[in-house]
Amino acid sequence: MVRMLYPKTRLILNFPYDKVRMTPLVLAVLFMLPSLVTADTNDDRPFNVGDHFYYDIKWGILKVGEAEMLVEAAGEENPGDLKFVLLVRTSSWADTFYKVRNRIESYTDAEVTRALHYVQDQYEGGREREITVTFDWDSNTAQYKNFEDKRTAISIPADCQDPFSLLFAYRLKEFEPGKRISVPVTDGKKSVTADIEVLERETIKVKAGKFECLRVRPDVKDLGGVFSKSKNAHMDIWFSNDKHKLIVKMSSSVSVGRFKVELRDYVLGDSL
Repeated sequence: MVRMLYPKTRLILNFPYDKVRMTPLVLAVLFMLPSLVTADTNDDRPFNVGDHFYYDIKWGILKVGEAEMLVEAAGEENPGDLKFVLLVRTSSWADTFYKVRNRIESYTDAEVTRALHYVQDQYEGGREREITVTFDWDSNTAQYKNFEDKRTAISIPADCQDPFSLLFAYRLKEFEPGKRISVPVTDGKKSVTADIEVLERETIKVKAGKFECLRVRPDVKDLGGVFSKSKNAHMDIWFSNDKHKLIVKMSSSVSVGRFKVELRDYVLGDSL
């Protein structure tokens, strides 16, 4: 199967700036992890081209950054494929301690059954990475590259996701309290099974409004960084309990504190 190369695009966004202060420790746990495009919607999916989400990132009560998440069409050369975009940046005062400018692009087929291409442009605290993961579904392999560091391709299972498309794959699943959901995922260096457990129904209030949600808890055993160094670390994600399964809130408790990602505003593609 021959696919067209996926273009690498950039989006410049302007964020409002915070004026409070914090310590560099705040940013140790921040990230683990174009104009709106209109298109025909897919009623069977909880997300559509044109979806645009705005998030506040907090450490405790302090806002330390913002994020945007978009759903776009992959382009005319790959009709029907989807592109998911995530942009993350620290606030101006946080830049003084630990500047972050991250952009992730994830390409999948229309049904999000598997990842097709993954790009991560990362600037964190003076360190830059330009990561790509190339998927070859003729040979069921994925290959990691960071600048000129190109790793040997690894074998991956069918329907494997990348670290970002994984969130959208979860949204396609049926959520019921007590249910455990498993999805294969790879970062191009290793392949694992990512598990989440659906815990309970909760009402969550954020700037974007009040939502009836289902709280899920991912298994963080395969997450590195601060999670691997923190005893009893955990993460919770709240998805709206409706047809859209919006990511309303994320919260994580680790050794250096607690961070939260909360939905501030959103536009749904099926409302355009």
